[in-house]
Amino acid sequence: MEQNTNFKENNNQKRKLPYIKVRIDKLVDVDDCNTKAFASVTVGGVVAIHGIRVMNSRKGLFVAMPASNYVDENGETKFSEIAHPISKVSRDMLNSKVMEAYHQALDEQQSEDESENMSEDESENFTQTL
Repeated sequence: MEQNTNFKENNNQKRKLPYIKVRIDKLVDVDDCNTKAFASVTVGGVVAIHGIRVMNSRKGLFVAMPASNYVDENGETKFSEIAHPISKVSRDMLNSKVMEAYHQALDEQQSEDESENMSEDESENFTQTL
């Protein structure tokens, strides 16, 4: 098997991280559910990762990469990530971008809810004045 040596990393050089674009696919508004949102990420404009979740735990919100589950020989359910960042720097960057997109989506949803409530209040006041 031929080995590609063109991309060897010199330890003295920092590798530039690719551009990451995040889209929140769905916000989950269920109180007893640990999943708060589903996201998709495009890395470098060439790879898409779907099924990323924003989760809530006792320690707070975190990003969970897509995973499959299986039962091991002891009958215990195990999880295996399907896709994940390789380095701490890339994981931190991906996590911060997903969380930023999540909070932005929450803000947009709250703004939409407030504008709907305001227009309902305005229509009630208009009806009452007639």
